[in-house]
Amino acid sequence: MLEVPDARFLAGDLFRGAYKSEIPDYPRHFVALCELRPGEFRTAGYIHFSAFESVYLAGGLVIDKTLYPQLTKEDLAQLGPRPSMGEYTMREGIAMLKDSVAVFASIGIPRSVELNINVGYSRTHLPTLFAFWQREVPPGDQRAITDRVARLLPF
Repeated sequence: MLEVPDARFLAGDLFRGAYKSEIPDYPRHFVALCELRPGEFRTAGYIHFSAFESVYLAGGLVIDKTLYPQLTKEDLAQLGPRPSMGEYTMREGIAMLKDSVAVFASIGIPRSVELNINVGYSRTHLPTLFAFWQREVPPGDQRAITDRVARLLPF
C-alpha cells in the first residue's frame, strides 16, 4: 500500500471505469499494488480519504477484480482473513491514517456494508453512515462527531 500525492497514473483508469469520473485532486490517495511477476506491478485497489476536523471521510474505493484469477494462494493469504482486495485496500488505507480519531464512510450498497463491517467499521445512529473509531471516544462525543460528519453527506 502506497500513499501517493497524485493517483491518476496508477489508478485513474480503474477509478474512471467504476465511477465514470476523474479521481479528485484534494484528498489523500492510497494505492494497493500487486506484483504479478518480478518487477511487474498492477494496481489492485484504490481509495481516498478527505480530512474533516479530527476525522477522515473515506471515498472512491475501487479494486481490479480481473486480478483475482492471477493471484496465487500466497497472494490471497496476504490479503487477510478473507481474500478480499477491497477489504485489504480499506484496512491498509485506514492503518496509514494515524492522525485521526475516526474514519467515516457513507455506504448504501449491501456488499459495501459487509466489506466495511468486516474491516472494523461500526454502524452509527444514521442508516448509511459508518464509523471506524481509531481511538476511545465517549458515546456522547461519538454521536456529536457523527452528527457533524452527517452534515457533509453525501461524500
